[in-house]
Amino acid sequence: MGSKGSKPRKPSHSQHLPKVGSPEENQKALHEEQEAVLGQFGLRHASSGTKVVVGTVVTLLVIGAILGLLLLIVFR
Repeated sequence: MGSKGSKPRKPSHSQHLPKVGSPEENQKALHEEQEAVLGQFGLRHASSGTKVVVGTVVTLLVIGAILGLLLLIVFR
C-alpha cells in the first residue's frame, strides 16, 4: 500500500478514447490520416499558408493536365 503522498495510479490528464464509429472518433481518424499524407510530402509542420499555396498549385496542375488531355482528344 502506498502512502498518502505517493504517485497516483492514473495521471490526472488521462482521457478516454471516443467510441469506435462516433463522429469524434471519425474526425480524429481523418485528421491523423491527413497529417500522415502531409508528412509523406514533407509538409507536416508547414504553416497553413504554405499548405494553401501547395494545394492551389497542385490543383491547378491537375486541372491543366485534364484540360490538356481533353484538347488532345478533341483536336486529334
